[in-house]
Formats: sequence, C-alpha cells, structure tokens
Amino acid sequence: MDAKRATVLFVDVSGSTAFFDRYGEAAGHAMVEHCFHVIVPEIENRAGRVVKYMGDGFLAVFDDVVPAVEAAAGMHTVLADDNATRPEGARVRIHTGASTGPVVRREDGDVFGDAVNVAARVQHVAGPDQIYVTKDVVDELPPANQSKTRRVGVFPLRGKEEEVELYEVMWKLEGATVLFTRSALREEAAVSIFFQGTVVEMAGDQSRLAVGRVPPNDMIVDDGAVSREHAEFLRRKGSIYLVDHSTNGTYLRPQFGKPRHLHREEFLLEGSGEVSLGRPDGPAVEYKVS
Repeated sequence: MDAKRATVLFVDVSGSTAFFDRYGEAAGHAMVEHCFHVIVPEIENRAGRVVKYMGDGFLAVFDDVVPAVEAAAGMHTVLADDNATRPEGARVRIHTGASTGPVVRREDGDVFGDAVNVAARVQHVAGPDQIYVTKDVVDELPPANQSKTRRVGVFPLRGKEEEVELYEVMWKLEGATVLFTRSALREEAAVSIFFQGTVVEMAGDQSRLAVGRVPPNDMIVDDGAVSREHAEFLRRKGSIYLVDHSTNGTYLRPQFGKPRHLHREEFLLEGSGEVSLGRPDGPAVEYKVS
C-alpha cells in the first residue's frame, strides 16, 4: 500500500470522564452523541472523512490542510454556539490536534502513519476549546490562515526523539463571534504576576503572559527545572487560565482551594496564589487575578 499525503485530525470531548462520573453512563453517552451530532457535519461539509469513533473522540482525515483547519475551527464554533443555548451543566467542550504527512489507507478505510500518531499526541497537549497543530500544518496554510495561528512552543511527544513545534489555531478571533455576538458580554479579567521583585501585568490588549527560562517570555525564571516555554497565563472568555506546557509540570497553590499539579493541562484561576515551576519547591511565581 502506497502512502499518500493527508491531514489528520483527532478530536476529543474535554472532561468526559468527570461528566460520566457525575451524571452516569446514560447521560454521558447522550452528551457525547449530541456533541458529535453538532460537530461532525463540519467535517463532512469540507470533504473530510471520519475514519473511526473512539469512545468520546474520533479520527478524521482530509486531503488538504486548509479544509482540515477550517473544519476544526468550524467544529469549535458551532459547539460554542450550541453551548450558548444550553444550561452551564450541559455544555460540552472539545480539544483538537492536527498533523500532516504521508498516510497509508487500508482497504477497510483505516489509516496509519507518523502523521496519525503525531496528531493523536498533539490532541493530548491541547486543552479544552483549543486546536493545536504542528508547524508542518501551518507552513502549508495560505497567509490569511496563518495569521489566525500563534506559536505556543516546542513539546516532547511520546514516540518522537525530537521536540515538536506546535501552534494554536485562534478560532475565536474570527469576527470575535464567540466572545461578542454569540455569547453574553462579560467584564474582562486581568492578571498580574510577581517574581523576585519583578512585576508583569497583563495589558488590556493582551491575551497571554508567558513564563519560561529564556526570552522572549514575559517573565523569565532562570532555573534548571524550568522549561524554555514553561507555562502561560491565558485570558479566554473573560477569565484567566493557567496553562502548563512544560516537561516537569507546574505546582499550583491557590489562596483558597486545593493545591494541584498541572502537566500539559490548564486550570481556571480566581483570586490570588502562587505557582512553583518544575518541582514542588521550585521557583515560586505569585499571581493575582482582578
């Protein structure tokens, strides 16, 4: 069987395990089924094909990167629209990963190859509401589409000897529809971070503050346990999230609430607290959300 270049999407429902635990099997399956009913047409309408469903996620393949990225953005957008009509407890979020490269298609329709494996790993790095893609995907996009992506850093992926450069597709920026016309308006939160006498504040036109070992991070923390691009404080839908991108993880200690260890995941921040980078007793960066 000859390999043919294709773009691969892995899509997964975020937080499905907790939903099943809280509401039970029947409600969980109904939630996943409804989600797929809403988002799968975005795949089919752009000449994509769902290869297989895997519990609360699925694998899809496209012949080209442009319809694949547009389908990913479309899925997140229509799901956000659907969520706006549903009570908070019934809302569903997804995260998506994409890669492109040679893919072998079997007679039964299944696909395999390095691009498939990488897309699966990339999807695990992405957080809720996020679309992460490899640099190869971005390189094949026209300039108008590339302008709607941002580099998030390099990440070790299981099965890859070298770290992989990843980008986020900024689907919420398209006409600002999710923030301003299809969802209720809300006051924008801001965050300030503090480390060894240095203070960095998130400006009104900023959406992220990056923390890491080297420039061009907004806050530089020079310590061996800290990754080059360790974590970021991200403003999304009026709230502030701590997003870990590191090798060793980030240890969060909010002023109120339980401490937790984040590793390639995100957490909604409220109030104030501190985060230790790379180890429990690592360099501590204080934060204050206002």
